[in-house]
Amino acid sequence: MPSTPPLPNYRLIAKESGVGKTTVGRALQNSGYVSQEVRQRVLEAARRLGYRPDPGLAALTRRRWPGGARPKTATIAYIHHGVVTEGVKAPPQLQGVRQRAEEFGYAVDAFSLKEYASFPALNRVLHARGIQGVLVQAFRDNIHLDLEWPQFFTVFIGPENDLARVHNVQADFRSALHQAVRACQERGYRKIGIALINHAASGTNIPFQAQALYERSGWEREAGPQPPILTYEPSKEFFPQFFHWFRGAKPDVVVATNIQPYDWLTSAAHYDRRQRNRKIPDDVGFVCTRNSPTTPNVAYVDLRENEQGRQAVDLMHQQLQHGAIGKPEIPLRLLIPPKFVEGPSLPKIGADCS
Repeated sequence: MPSTPPLPNYRLIAKESGVGKTTVGRALQNSGYVSQEVRQRVLEAARRLGYRPDPGLAALTRRRWPGGARPKTATIAYIHHGVVTEGVKAPPQLQGVRQRAEEFGYAVDAFSLKEYASFPALNRVLHARGIQGVLVQAFRDNIHLDLEWPQFFTVFIGPENDLARVHNVQADFRSALHQAVRACQERGYRKIGIALINHAASGTNIPFQAQALYERSGWEREAGPQPPILTYEPSKEFFPQFFHWFRGAKPDVVVATNIQPYDWLTSAAHYDRRQRNRKIPDDVGFVCTRNSPTTPNVAYVDLRENEQGRQAVDLMHQQLQHGAIGKPEIPLRLLIPPKFVEGPSLPKIGADCS
């Protein structure tokens, strides 16, 4: 009776492909650095031998190492459009990425698009470093990122880019505006003026605009006519139009999606003398729907940008462990819930603001 051939395992695949068992494990589990050439050789050898993962062993491994094997040599790329200078505090998303990546054993290399003449040049660098996991700091709509998508597992951090159609981790902007408006209502404000900056990114503008319409119409039914929603450009040339809206609408609180209206209402360089009798917080409240570390007196909604970076690494780690590379058929979108942070700029109506 002929003997049964041995079941294909790492040892046989290593012998067939001419590499070590550790390399076979990394290639099959996608859990560490392996060159594309070696990875392909291992996968072809496994296919020829008819290798199939043992589901029981995989389940045991997941129980023993819930976070998966720690890929000590793997590197994640963080692509952005700004400048990350050594010695200068990194953006909060990148801080979160680095913190979580270190916990998993990944290294993080930051790449600025400003430092590369073309996308093919960036693609070549990523390939040369054996990078498969790519995190992208979301850009404005007019920046088209042309990566070799089939070669990478990619997660956008921040508003999604409809052209890319990859996984996305971002703040829940609708919840941020809802929390800001609710905080105003709970403190007794009746005329709530909503001022929306043009972020030039549809993934940010659309949820803010939709939620603003919802909040205004709902509050009008309870509190009467409300100020019109203002949309403004992020430039100092726009502040006369802002003051025209402010004088005409006469809100008793301003909910803004960036800190600029606060500067316009308090800075001597921009302050409209005709409005000197309306000061923050004595006469008008103010809340911003994003973090404002340079203005500690402002109430704001924390978008938890650090957590966005951490969750992006979690998503990437889970997918890389399963060998997920290329554009997904159904991109996932993870919304990080924000939280309101108290500040002196939003006191209760009738409270002592001194």
